[in-house]
Amino acid sequence: MFAFRRVLKNRKGFTLVELMVVVVIIGILVAIAIPVYNGTQNTARISAVQANVRIINGSIAAYQANNGAYPASATYDDLIILLTGNTNGGPYLKAEPVWPDGTSAQTYTAATGSLTATFGGTVYQ
Repeated sequence: MFAFRRVLKNRKGFTLVELMVVVVIIGILVAIAIPVYNGTQNTARISAVQANVRIINGSIAAYQANNGAYPASATYDDLIILLTGNTNGGPYLKAEPVWPDGTSAQTYTAATGSLTATFGGTVYQ
């Protein structure tokens, strides 16, 4: 009988209540972390769109400095072909920038030599 009590006293492990408390704490931490992670993802996408617009507008400015006029491209695709090609002293871009998912439009205005891009309903230029 004495040996049986000693065995019960030396049991090691966690009770069900202790395990449930740990599970609840982990759940709370996950509930806090997911929105923060999603916000960080969106901020990174916005920064990528802004950087791409700045890079392309810088290339347009270099083209204008070399040739005395802005590129006369009618579409964004034509502009990228012109800036990445070896014509008119180029290339001004090594490759077309990779746009994040959700970038709906890139518009080039030849009159002002500027590019705008739309992401999440906001226009960046």
